[in-house]
Amino acid sequence: MSEIKDETGKKCPNCGAEGKYHGEHETAVRNYKLRGRSIVDVGWRCWNCGWEWGFEVQE
Repeated sequence: MSEIKDETGKKCPNCGAEGKYHGEHETAVRNYKLRGRSIVDVGWRCWNCGWEWGFEVQE
């Protein structure tokens, strides 16, 4: 299992916006089905432009 990434205070890699509340971006969750198993991947979504990043599973 990987370590949890802290995006507090970070800028969006797409538009450069900083967090809305004390530098925090929204948490984004993606669900996948792979070989009959469900996989949940957690990343970040920019509150300004909606760009998502930080996911481990590459689509």
